[in-house]
Amino acid sequence: MTAAVLHTASRFFERRAAAIFLMAPLTLVIVMAIFPLVMSLGLAFVHWNVANPAAGVTWAGLDHWSRLGHDDHFHRVALNTVLYVVIGVPIQYGLGLLLAVVLNEELKAKAFFRLLFLLPMMLSPVAISFIVGRVMFNEALGPINQAIVAAGLEPVPWLTDSFLALLTVIMVDVWQWTPFMTLILLAGLQSVPEEVVEAGRMDTRSDWQAFWRVTFPLLLPWSVTAVLIRSVEMLKIVDVIVVLTNGGPGIATESLTLFAYRIGVVHFDLGYASAVAFSLLGFALVATTVFLLILRRAIARSTA
Repeated sequence: MTAAVLHTASRFFERRAAAIFLMAPLTLVIVMAIFPLVMSLGLAFVHWNVANPAAGVTWAGLDHWSRLGHDDHFHRVALNTVLYVVIGVPIQYGLGLLLAVVLNEELKAKAFFRLLFLLPMMLSPVAISFIVGRVMFNEALGPINQAIVAAGLEPVPWLTDSFLALLTVIMVDVWQWTPFMTLILLAGLQSVPEEVVEAGRMDTRSDWQAFWRVTFPLLLPWSVTAVLIRSVEMLKIVDVIVVLTNGGPGIATESLTLFAYRIGVVHFDLGYASAVAFSLLGFALVATTVFLLILRRAIARSTA
């Protein structure tokens, strides 16, 4: 009887201890993540300009969301953000896959090359943007334009032409984050059983066909993970833009994140800034869902 009572008491105190230990991280998540998210969503339905405290907080309803549909500035920066993802992420994936395949082979000094290719990812985005972007692509003194002029050509307006400035931002981001793709895909390649690869080589005419028919499909979960992570991060791109172009020329390189920051922090329009931020969140959720549905159907067709 005593043993049963002690066992019951022990279980009771174990549950209490587990609940106490869980309370701290749970409280932290609520305070640092859930509460700001709910409050930000609430701000999207009110008028609140902190620069004018006398105006107070008034109900806006769907005014901010209706404003999004008529704001040409919002439409342009939304297009810029989509272009960053649509152009930048596929380039990063293609280069990352190529580097992963090369680094997965038996090469001399393979460890050195792995460290060399992964080095950009370890550096600060601000430092990368300044050194690689502002210095390398400087139109007057940058080494790239100096080489172009030495070849007898006109200097290229990397940061003052609207289209080229957008491409320059993408190139700098690709240079820094292609190693992330390489790291994920290299881990995927190393997880593929060698027996499966050898069997694929025997069933196909070349290593190239074996890779695309056997290795690449097995690499799909790793590819999806890498693409989704980089797509979400690319949707939030802001640091590279601020250092390189500050959104210019005009608003040619401005992203939704930078737009929301300027509305909320510079112009103190917290309600509209929250609506812009949640429009980005909604777009990310919809795009991710559509991507996963298309991928699921493609996998189902290939295995049918």
